[in-house]
Amino acid sequence: MSLKEKARQLPDNPGVYIMKDSQANIIYIGKAKKLNNRVSQYFQSSAKHAPKILRMIEGIRDFDYILADTELEALLLECRLIKDIKPMYNSQLKNHQKYVYININFEDQYPTLETVSEKQGKGINFGPYNSLNNVERAVKAIKQNIRVRHCNSLVGKNSGCLNHQLGFCIAPCTGKVPDNEYKKLIEEVIDLLKGGRLDIIKGLKSKMIAAAEALDFDKAARHRDDIRALGHIVNKQKTIKFTQSSRNIMVLERISEGLYKLFIIKGSRVIYKERLDINQDKAILEQHIIDLIIRYKDKLRISGEVEVNKADIDQAQIVYSYIKNKKECSHISISKSWLKKEDIDKLQQGVQKLLDRLKE
Repeated sequence: MSLKEKARQLPDNPGVYIMKDSQANIIYIGKAKKLNNRVSQYFQSSAKHAPKILRMIEGIRDFDYILADTELEALLLECRLIKDIKPMYNSQLKNHQKYVYININFEDQYPTLETVSEKQGKGINFGPYNSLNNVERAVKAIKQNIRVRHCNSLVGKNSGCLNHQLGFCIAPCTGKVPDNEYKKLIEEVIDLLKGGRLDIIKGLKSKMIAAAEALDFDKAARHRDDIRALGHIVNKQKTIKFTQSSRNIMVLERISEGLYKLFIIKGSRVIYKERLDINQDKAILEQHIIDLIIRYKDKLRISGEVEVNKADIDQAQIVYSYIKNKKECSHISISKSWLKKEDIDKLQQGVQKLLDRLKE
């Protein structure tokens, strides 16, 4: 049987497909909402494929698959398998060493932003981010627009450095910038990195439009790339904030009419999942979910702040993006108070809210 024929016989279900070469080495792992449609695409007209995909297809001699109940389950399984196996054609998700942080060291008289490979013990860290190019471009854009220090050293310069002359730096190297004035700029930087101050992005969009209208397409392209880079770090920080603040989440995702998949997620990790028939007696269903939360309350209890590290960020991004954008999903955050015996009523109200959202 040819691979094309084998692909046609795959089920019309979500799942993960695993491509292998002639030595049975796994060279690529992907996910699909419908396995037969997705895998069949690899063995159709080559004109539609990018060069990298064509090279991969030339090496495929067989494939396996793993069924999942839902697309979210397939995404999480794909993420875990890529990290564990590290196939040669999966460029994303497999190398945590490429992830970086942004550090601001307050021990410096005039702090600035640094791109670092690991969290620093001094100052404040943002990240991790999984695109070094985006982070470096975003850091440069932030420095130029908020006008914080670019230089590594603060050698006294009466007229300031070239960045100051170009209007990109307030020039603390002159020794004429009050500490409190510079501190306000750093507070603006921190606000932006936390996702709270987006006027820089709005300003760049206006500049991009103006440059395009003036037919200065090179400048418009630079502003566009700066906007994308800043968007990358802001969105990643929103993911981290959501994961740290929600911490414990319960998700219901539709499988078919009346059948749903239940996930209990701590931070970015699934600690329990099962199929649920929501057409059964509502009181019985509610009690079943309540019993599950009580059963896993020790695992769900928070001890200190939950840190999102390099190993967790991709899975956190999958969970955050998916439940925010998919109508097939209903989710609620599991409050700390629900895990206390005296607040069983609040737990019941939360479970009712989760089930009621399925009707919205």
